[in-house]
Amino acid sequence: MSAAHVATVQALERLLDLLNGKPPDLQGALAQVQHLLQQAVCAGEVQEAGAATAEIVARLILPVLANDPGRRERAQALHDFFLDDPTGHTTGAPSAQWSAQAQAFLEESAQAISSGLPVQAAPPRAGDGLPDALFARLVMALQWVGESEEALQETVARWQAHDEAAWTEAGQYLEQIRAAGHKAAAAPWQRQRRAAHDGLLRIAHDGAETLTRLGRQDAELSRLQEDAQRPEGRADWRRFHGLLHAQMAELQKEAQSLRAQQEEARTRAEQFKGRVDQLEAALAQARREQFLDPVTGIPDRFAFMAHLHRHLDRALHLGETFSLLLFHFYELQQLIDSLHDTGGLVRGQAERRLLMAVIQEMRPALPDSAFLARLSAERMVILLPRCTVPEGERMGTLIGQTLEETCFVLDGREMVLQVSFGCDAFQTGMDVAQMLETTDRLAAAAHDWKDQGPVAVQRMREC
Repeated sequence: MSAAHVATVQALERLLDLLNGKPPDLQGALAQVQHLLQQAVCAGEVQEAGAATAEIVARLILPVLANDPGRRERAQALHDFFLDDPTGHTTGAPSAQWSAQAQAFLEESAQAISSGLPVQAAPPRAGDGLPDALFARLVMALQWVGESEEALQETVARWQAHDEAAWTEAGQYLEQIRAAGHKAAAAPWQRQRRAAHDGLLRIAHDGAETLTRLGRQDAELSRLQEDAQRPEGRADWRRFHGLLHAQMAELQKEAQSLRAQQEEARTRAEQFKGRVDQLEAALAQARREQFLDPVTGIPDRFAFMAHLHRHLDRALHLGETFSLLLFHFYELQQLIDSLHDTGGLVRGQAERRLLMAVIQEMRPALPDSAFLARLSAERMVILLPRCTVPEGERMGTLIGQTLEETCFVLDGREMVLQVSFGCDAFQTGMDVAQMLETTDRLAAAAHDWKDQGPVAVQRMREC
């Protein structure tokens, strides 16, 4: 803070002390004020105010009095006085009579201006001290008076953001205010209260629509909604509270009902899922039973045909080779029937025990990629991927010799099997029927060519 400002503060504190005395020292206070006005800070402000007043006289009063020489001369003298030295430091303080005459003249000029006399005043020039100071004070006054007017506050903020004084726009705005007359704007708290009221009304309306769609809007809720809106737009907060509480209670009941339905639906869904799982398991079992031999559990004819078709497609399109190795067990069905006729065993159990023993003897000689299936009561077939005819024949010879040299013992009954095989590889142009027919014919030919003498049994196997 500068020394001049410190002196001004001290002078104002001294003035306050003089006025607060009991009784107040009016003479001392007047002297203090006169001393304060003579200070540099106050003198500069008074000088600027005098220049502004002279500018007002030049712009507003002198043009009006162009046709009145007498009053124009008085106005010019007033203008010169304020422009020269309004503080009276050089020319001496004006007399009380002259000040009264000047005040009367200003009032008379103001009445003349307001009565509609033509005024041809030049617009304020940019950078003038008077227009800038007057416009700043005008903007501040509008900001204070219209603090509840949102549109006015926005306009004032825009004026304050620009350096140049918008006199034309300000004049138009003031004319609009004069034409509209005095009408106090709603206070901010009133606007907030109205916004809260309108928001609650929308919530209540949405709640009513929701309850109507759900079929839960009754006469009591409708009455509460009508009572919540009082005449002339006044809000009854107690009624709003009752309405919203009743709507929320109905919505909660609906939510509980929907939750109960959801739980019931979930229970039914779980029961249905359990039933579907059972059906899928039964279907999978049926499929396995349909494509597996019921006695041995290995793939049956249908599964083998599907597997063979797939390898035929790969052979045609990818050039992969494969072979079929078919075994024919002669008079096997008669042997099984004899077990049922003489042994007192259940036919299915006897057949299963014997065939499973045969399969277990065959598997060690087969590669992991081999596909073993039972085509009929006396025939089994093996699909050998990427296998040539000589390789298949070697496997067939090994398996056939092993089976014929084994004596199968079933509950004391000894049985020796007669086995023949045929092997053939895929050739371009062959189909499923041709491959099966060729291998079957080769197996039959092998049986015809084979020496029908008994084969020496090498080992015994319990079934």
